[in-house]
Amino acid sequence: MKKIMELLQNMKAKNEKKDNKGFSLVELIIVIAIMAILVGIVGTQVLPYIDKSRHAKDVQVLSGLCTDATAAYSSAASELTESSYTITIDSTVSVSGGSDTAGATKLQNAFAEYNGVTKVKDLKLESKEGKKVTAVTITCKDSKPMVSVTTTGGTFDPIESK
Repeated sequence: MKKIMELLQNMKAKNEKKDNKGFSLVELIIVIAIMAILVGIVGTQVLPYIDKSRHAKDVQVLSGLCTDATAAYSSAASELTESSYTITIDSTVSVSGGSDTAGATKLQNAFAEYNGVTKVKDLKLESKEGKKVTAVTITCKDSKPMVSVTTTGGTFDPIESK
């Protein structure tokens, strides 16, 4: 009886060793290598879409400037004497409008109320083309389009109010 018990225990121990299944180091390395290859392939396919979405966000930021300038121009319109004003954003924000310095100052203050932009870097343009932008020019005038936004550096289509 004792021999049978020992034999059963030995068989049970052997079965436990056989049931101890897991991944070997080689199998894990192969799986990691396959995952690295897949990430490399998928990553290169996704990168253009990431920059495309950043470009779209930059266009949205520039459109926001158009909206801000339209609101500022409309709110200051009663005190403006010139038919056209230019807001330039580069290392500073400046407004010019012929000989109307008081109107230009009023428009600049109204524009500053609508956004906190003091220089181009404040726009936080993220796309490859957005990082090339050195200046933004916003033209406000009495005729259509009332406001248009263009950039210096970077390739963005002009944005116009309707």
